[in-house]
Amino acid sequence: MKSLKKAHGITLIGFIFVLAVLGFFLYAGMQIGPIYMDHMSVVKAMKAEAAESAGKTPSQIKNGMVNRLGISYIDHVKATDFKVVRGNGRELTVKYEVKKPFIYNLSFLLEFEEKVQLN
Repeated sequence: MKSLKKAHGITLIGFIFVLAVLGFFLYAGMQIGPIYMDHMSVVKAMKAEAAESAGKTPSQIKNGMVNRLGISYIDHVKATDFKVVRGNGRELTVKYEVKKPFIYNLSFLLEFEEKVQLN
């Protein structure tokens, strides 16, 4: 009787299962990725506005932020999400959340909060 060699590797069903799990996480990343890229644009706009904030009133700073975000086509953040806070100087803060539908009744809720020192 001949001895059978021990099989190595993954079965077709195991390979399909691995592909399904990988595809699920890849799809989730494709849904969340653009939201984080938008957030990076918000932070970049906040830093640019902070550099030009000397002598501006809080309402002028908020309007400047809305204009900068409008140029970047970012609509998740509203003017009411921005606040100019006085403390050890002035800070521009933003706090907002984005709800992104995922699959059927599942959604991602992403919460963001950033602070930038004003000049």
